[in-house]
Amino acid sequence: MSQGTARRRQWLTQALAWGCATSSWARATAAPAEGPIRLGQSVPLSGPTQHLGIEYRRGLLLAFNAANAQGGIGGRAIELVSYDDRYEPEAAFANTRDLLEADGVFALVGYVGAESVNRCLPLALKAGLPFIAPLTGAESLRQRPPRALFHLRPGLGAETKLIAQALQTMSVARTAVLVQDDADGVAGHEALLDALRTAGLPAPVASARVSRNATGQVEMTSAHDIQAAAQALGASQPQALVCLAAHASTAAVLKTMRDSGFAGPCYATSLSSAAAIGPLLGARAAGLCVTQVVPSPFDPSRPLVAAYQQQLRSSDSPAPEYVSLEGWIAGSLLVQALRRMPRNGGRAGLLDALEGLGGLDLGGFVLRWDAARRQASSQVSMTVLDASGRPRR
Repeated sequence: MSQGTARRRQWLTQALAWGCATSSWARATAAPAEGPIRLGQSVPLSGPTQHLGIEYRRGLLLAFNAANAQGGIGGRAIELVSYDDRYEPEAAFANTRDLLEADGVFALVGYVGAESVNRCLPLALKAGLPFIAPLTGAESLRQRPPRALFHLRPGLGAETKLIAQALQTMSVARTAVLVQDDADGVAGHEALLDALRTAGLPAPVASARVSRNATGQVEMTSAHDIQAAAQALGASQPQALVCLAAHASTAAVLKTMRDSGFAGPCYATSLSSAAAIGPLLGARAAGLCVTQVVPSPFDPSRPLVAAYQQQLRSSDSPAPEYVSLEGWIAGSLLVQALRRMPRNGGRAGLLDALEGLGGLDLGGFVLRWDAARRQASSQVSMTVLDASGRPRR
């Protein structure tokens, strides 16, 4: 393993006295008959977007730890191997090659961002690996998707439809849009334009793009991005702002606009992460509306959330939040599929089991399998942040 690979790599192993066995990428598609079931992940664990990767990984690990504590899958532990890609697709591509060639993983799970999925999915398809529950709502990945791709979250069409409905209710005619300049931002922008047309609302009066990972705090280029975007959007005198970017960029632009006098409502998709953006904005977060694709992580009346909260407490993890809950749900449905597939059923058996989960109630969260979109959920909601930067329950 190269030194660069060693720096990127983080082993996340739940060991319950099982040995560690390796398998080869070039071997048959069945999981190893003995030893752990090894899953691979490339996510941002450092950099401005690290919150999404850290929390999604945390939720997956909580689910896998809970399963392993109950005997794993027929006596075999689930093991997660995660690499840090800093939310950059080329790093994700290198990580994925390592996961396939060096680690011999059985499936890939929990990638973050459409750019990384677009870059790495062909590798998974060539190797015959399932690609499970990526954190992206790009509609392009839901149009005639390959069988190996399994989505948990709904597409951006559902999230932006909710935002358009809110704008319609507020009689907003002048909307400005912040767009992350990559596949995630472009997908969000296309979905928003469709949602506005469907709602009978005018097209945005202005849009501005920022580079992926731009924060305005470190690199001169990102500082220029943030200032230029905030000025262009503010100059259009919008009634409302819609942000289609990760939380660091959204917070930097919104903070600049608020300080320049913009007092209108602001809406963002789940990519902006309510838990991560609140502390960045503080009091400026008041009234920020963020769409969500999972239930409230603060509502223990749902058995799914109660179990998640209990696992958080038992592992001394941070407070509940939406991204780690999404990871918990993704991990839980993957555990269910692994338990249902025939022993040594191979990757096709795993896909069969995943597709058979439609109608499964995970505890107040029912999976609704959409075969055409290869998507297990269509639930969306909206959270409003308060003056302390915390999501209202």
